Amino acid sequence: MSMSSWVRFALLLAASATAGAIAAWPDWNQPTRLTFLAVGQGDCIVFQTRGHTVLIDVGPKRKGPAGSAPFDAGQRIVIPDLRRMGIDSVDLILLSHPDMDHIGGLGAILKGMPVGRVLVSSGFEHFQPMVDRLAEAGCGPDKTVWLGPDQSAKVGDFGVEIVCPPWRDPEPDNDGSEFVRIAGDGASAVFTGDGSQAEEAEMMPGRDWSAQVLKLGHHGSSHSSGEPFLEAVHPTWAVVSCGRDNEYGFPKRDVLDRVQALGVKIARTDRDGDVVFELGPHGWERDP
Repeated sequence: MSMSSWVRFALLLAASATAGAIAAWPDWNQPTRLTFLAVGQGDCIVFQTRGHTVLIDVGPKRKGPAGSAPFDAGQRIVIPDLRRMGIDSVDLILLSHPDMDHIGGLGAILKGMPVGRVLVSSGFEHFQPMVDRLAEAGCGPDKTVWLGPDQSAKVGDFGVEIVCPPWRDPEPDNDGSEFVRIAGDGASAVFTGDGSQAEEAEMMPGRDWSAQVLKLGHHGSSHSSGEPFLEAVHPTWAVVSCGRDNEYGFPKRDVLDRVQALGVKIARTDRDGDVVFELGPHGWERDP
């Protein structure tokens, strides 16, 4: 990762703080936590450390039955949960890719509390669905940062590495998903959006993806979380973010079998609700 990228992200955090977009004086005594929110069929991960908060995806928004209001996980779940967790501002939001089950809650979050910046792969900068959805959420150019292929940030004592594949329309937008690794204080986690096994293979060479916690790609789809990538990450925990009795049948049995064959523990938001890890002496520890 280049030094210029690291500096850029450090300045983003500092600029957000001095502009009042995030808390002016972080709570350094705040526990370091990684929370997979139970947002239904979608993703929203909350990373908290030393007074800073990073979201990876923001939950779904989908149309309701005829004549009813849409279900907006940002408004109904994410904002209330953040406040319950003592969070009143967000430093960074990482949007993995344009699908509404990942970015639908953005507008509600931007309206509900101060947000520093929203980070999106530059592969989607001219992809009309992403452009339209950012505009609909009220996420303007002053709030949006288009990421190059490799970026890194420092959040508290943790490094955040973001790798954006060279996606081009009309390829499936899942294959433009950001791959994110956070690591520090003996704890590490990897997130791959809805990336496919083909994207996993493309991302693997020359990179360290080892992590204690892995969010299984595409909600436990058979097309993600291939055995080579699982072996490269070698997680202790694999987390499935999916909705109860979802129409896609996620997580797929073959994926669960692959994970369990490697001795990896599985947590699921559809069965367990919020999945919470807290920093302990040996890295991430599951909060029962």
